[in-house]
Amino acid sequence: MHRAAGCLVLVAALVLTACGSSDKDKRRDAVNDYLGRVERIQQRYEPSFRLANQAYRDFAKAKPSPRQLERLRGAEVSILAAREALKQMKPPSDARKLHSELLHLYDLNVALGLEVVTLQQFLPGVRNVLGSLGRVNKTYRDDLSSSSTTGAQADALDGYGDAVQRIVRRFRRLASPPALRPWHRAQLARLQQIVDTGRNLATALRVGDGNAAKALVERFRFLLARQPNVSQAQHDAVKAYDNRLVGITKLQGKIAAEHQRLQNLLG
Repeated sequence: MHRAAGCLVLVAALVLTACGSSDKDKRRDAVNDYLGRVERIQQRYEPSFRLANQAYRDFAKAKPSPRQLERLRGAEVSILAAREALKQMKPPSDARKLHSELLHLYDLNVALGLEVVTLQQFLPGVRNVLGSLGRVNKTYRDDLSSSSTTGAQADALDGYGDAVQRIVRRFRRLASPPALRPWHRAQLARLQQIVDTGRNLATALRVGDGNAAKALVERFRFLLARQPNVSQAQHDAVKAYDNRLVGITKLQGKIAAEHQRLQNLLG
């Protein structure tokens, strides 16, 4: 499903070299102490981070599995725990920017993990709902083709509307990842429009309003031709995942640059 590689969560905490005035020595020692504590936090949670990276690589290769989801959930807990440990630290003034960027990096990784976990649960649910919708559509076509009167056609439309309304309720209960919430809302709105238009058409047929029925038939056909398609959801999910990886990579570059700045300042 996806073409990007896994995401690295660990950031190497390199120790600054000792050289300079007494005031600079104190500042350097304070930053070194901070970096050492950051490194110990990373080492403590490193096994879980490796599992997360493997799960991200599996996701990139479109190899979802229950074990992958288990890894991701475990990684989510570990990343949050590591972030909380980091948040409890009070960085020296020289390392405040680095500290803020490291916290943000953990936040981005938590968001990535949540996106993947939710997506791996959402898409199978969508496929299941759309499978039901396909069966409902077939039943409706069969009922409509066997209807010889406008009253029977109106009854077929009402039955179809009731069946699609049940699918709307199932679709609404699916928890979509943040990147797919606009798509989810759009599909729900379209399905509800199908229900409402079908019911209005049934009413027009029963009361013999030919002009309204003609316009509603055109709209109904248009809506039926544009029913939900999971391929668009997959495309949006891939794009969101790519964007998160790009954001993480850029932030890692900023962290490396900030570390170099400290090295130049205090080294």
